[in-house]
Amino acid sequence: MRWGRRGVRSDRFAGVDIYVFHRAATELGFELDAAQGRAAAALAAGDRSLYLWGPVGRGKSWLMATYFDALPDGRKLRVHFHEFFRDLHGAIRANGNDLSAALDDLLGARDVLCFDEFHVHDVADGKFISRLLGELFDRDIRLIVTSNYPPRALLPNPLFHDDFVPTIELIEQALTVLAVDGPVDYRTTGGHETGFAAGWWVSPGTSEQLERLGLHPPGPDESRTLAPTGHPIRVTRAAESVLWIDFAELCETATAPTDYLALSRDFPQWVVSGVPALRTIDREPAQRFANVVDVLYDRDVTPIFLATTPLTTLTADARLPVDIERIMSRLGQLGRRELDSAGIATHR
Repeated sequence: MRWGRRGVRSDRFAGVDIYVFHRAATELGFELDAAQGRAAAALAAGDRSLYLWGPVGRGKSWLMATYFDALPDGRKLRVHFHEFFRDLHGAIRANGNDLSAALDDLLGARDVLCFDEFHVHDVADGKFISRLLGELFDRDIRLIVTSNYPPRALLPNPLFHDDFVPTIELIEQALTVLAVDGPVDYRTTGGHETGFAAGWWVSPGTSEQLERLGLHPPGPDESRTLAPTGHPIRVTRAAESVLWIDFAELCETATAPTDYLALSRDFPQWVVSGVPALRTIDREPAQRFANVVDVLYDRDVTPIFLATTPLTTLTADARLPVDIERIMSRLGQLGRRELDSAGIATHR
């Protein structure tokens, strides 16, 4: 029995008790807003695939994670956009360019696939995603997608958007589309305690600032070359759990999200030095920086960014990468040690 374009198989478990969402919210000290409540009810029901979209910080990923954690172990998979694509392309190569066989390898007999941070900006990705979604919608699996974009805003480039409209219509047919767009950006209400949120934005990175954070710049003999996915990346320190790397090497060379994902598995703490104002660099390095922030946030890596500019002026007069609102929201969680225009140290 196929459910893809209609609903979820009745003999598969894909629903949960709605109370798990209210309990999880209470434990974090808030109540579900109206939009979150509608999404939670749809997730709990288990009878349709869902596309949850909305501005940054409204709880889309939290709702997905709460739902995912409440499902029985085993026949479920939650994966980030970058990580899924990396693994899928590898599986396609291993299966002689057979997409269906590659999905069989990755998904097996899973009942639920949670696909976080879905977006389509590149025309080549758009063509591949069209094939991928067609395959997924013909499988006995419940698909849960989160995105910062409504389906009609995917692949916004006017030169290619019309070609993607049939895929958008397929998404709207196969998935129930819900806006999670409440009034509160919950990423601005969290504490500065652990993981990504325990990181710092440091500007301009004086010796005194580094000393206060217990940082000691690497010596020349600590430099080494890593190859997390086969591509050589020069780092200034890779010791114990800490990776220290310069922005130019990380974002101005041909690195990719697969490199950042691999490095994040080995190094739970990163120091990225020499971060410039985005107006001084091209769009491609700026986009790589945005991808770095996404990966570090999703992997809950603790970062310290040593920047030439305060965070408030990072994007001034710049040709901005896509999803900049999400990136700035995530960076806004970091503690800050900055020198103001008068040379006075500030921090929060």
